[in-house]
Amino acid sequence: ATQEVTMRMNLPANDDYLDPTAFNPDDTLTYNAATSVTVYDSLGESHIMTYYFVKDGTDADGTPGPDQLNSWLMFATVDDTPVDIAGGDTSVPLPQRPDPQNTNPTEDWLPARLNFNQSGDFTSQVPAGGITTVALGDDGTANSAIALTGGADQTQTISIDFNLDPLGGQTINEPTQYASAFEVTSLEQDGLPVGRLTGVDIGEDGLVRATFSNGTSEPVVRVALVRFANEQGLTQQSNTAWKESIESGEALAGEATTGTFGEINSSALEQANVNLTTELIDMIIAQRNFQANSRALEVNNQLNQTILNIR
Repeated sequence: ATQEVTMRMNLPANDDYLDPTAFNPDDTLTYNAATSVTVYDSLGESHIMTYYFVKDGTDADGTPGPDQLNSWLMFATVDDTPVDIAGGDTSVPLPQRPDPQNTNPTEDWLPARLNFNQSGDFTSQVPAGGITTVALGDDGTANSAIALTGGADQTQTISIDFNLDPLGGQTINEPTQYASAFEVTSLEQDGLPVGRLTGVDIGEDGLVRATFSNGTSEPVVRVALVRFANEQGLTQQSNTAWKESIESGEALAGEATTGTFGEINSSALEQANVNLTTELIDMIIAQRNFQANSRALEVNNQLNQTILNIR
């Protein structure tokens, strides 16, 4: 399941200020920019999470006005369902959303706040301790989003990491607010869809890994090796099987590529311990000997036939 989304973007400094109370995800005139990412629940089901950015034009008295200079509000939805930010900004009047618990007609839609300085650098955020959604499912709390169904983990939350430097500096991974167009330069999430087994690989160290269709791989087991103090003392059971004996000593277990243990070559066939050149020469010699013997027998038969004819 997705636990974190990492985002880096530029918010346009020369965009108009907007009234947050008028925000409506269905009306592009009520927000400045938006971007989406596919996230996954605990069952591997995909969902579309969308972030809407509103350049806050709220005045100190709650009326429209540019008191919130270089400050942006970020609203979130999952599959078009409004999702609050836990501990989100409540310093200004907010838009209303339907109450998913049906206890009130509407409730404030809690956003995150991103603040920039006059150089366009990211300086602070609300909540200061980290931006995380409320529970995406129905976890029994009053402000859960109820955006997940179908048996998925109802307590799942997703944090949004903007790489804010806790020391107040500026890093290359933080968002910016420059006088250029809105642009998302990095948007990643750590969830995965359902993966089905596509193959099994065995490494030189004997580690068996299962690979899946979603691009992941998991270690399953490690192939153990054994060696004997006297390998020549093993008792042969068949052409390819040998058994421990008193002469060989006890089996000493270990892992491939460690100590005196060798490597494991998977998907490889053992070559025959036969010298093909020598065997070919021996075959030619045997063939010539056979031909010579056959010729001798033929001559002997001819002589016997001649003697019989003389009589």
